[in-house]
Amino acid sequence: MNVKSVVRSYWDMRSQTYSIDIYKSQSEAERIWKTLLKNTIRTNKNLRILDVGTGTGFLALLLAEMGHNVTGIDISKCMLEKSRQNADKMHLSVDFMHGDAEKLPFEDETFDIVVNRNLLWTMPDPMAAVDEWSRVVKSGGKLVLIDGKWHDSATEMRLRRFLGRLVAFVTERHNPLAFTSYYSKIKDQLPFFSGSDPDDVASLFSEVGLTNISVNRLERLREFENKNRSISYNIANNPSLFMALGEKW
Repeated sequence: MNVKSVVRSYWDMRSQTYSIDIYKSQSEAERIWKTLLKNTIRTNKNLRILDVGTGTGFLALLLAEMGHNVTGIDISKCMLEKSRQNADKMHLSVDFMHGDAEKLPFEDETFDIVVNRNLLWTMPDPMAAVDEWSRVVKSGGKLVLIDGKWHDSATEMRLRRFLGRLVAFVTERHNPLAFTSYYSKIKDQLPFFSGSDPDDVASLFSEVGLTNISVNRLERLREFENKNRSISYNIANNPSLFMALGEKW
């Protein structure tokens, strides 16, 4: 079974109900995220940035609003349609492209920064993915990865995910069985299906030669998300969010 075909099919389907406006207070969310990104980038220069697994363009559009030259890439063409629609609504220019996160269509050292959010768990070969993301970062640039633990196998969390999907079906018109029907076929081929922790990512960063590796536990963001995400999300998730940063020299 082709893992990436299943991943692509799921997110093509999921795009029908997936929105960029995932917070109750979108303006406050944007302010928090922009502050976080600005503190991570630590420069007033306009940079060339790649958002891998851009989805509906959440990070890409925030970075474009901040004045950066942004490219977003995703395996799902349907998600990219959403990202382009969002960019048009916001009157922003972002180069959204279809492509494979493990085989990027860019030359070595193309971008000042490569970012991704909640992506690593979908990668069949996480080491190859991180190596590829590092490859396209310029010398002196940064790789920024935002992730967490998503699919805790404890009985309590399995029950919470089931209840969360039922609530999503009633309140958000999500098919509660869709995720399971797609990912049950391939989850054993996704090393980080259950999510990742800072030590996992720091190890990957070190293996591909990144230096000055640091981790931000994102406590303020997690507190905000707990108050501002949907009821179904809060029932089904208790992620240990973090941001890992590595520099390329």
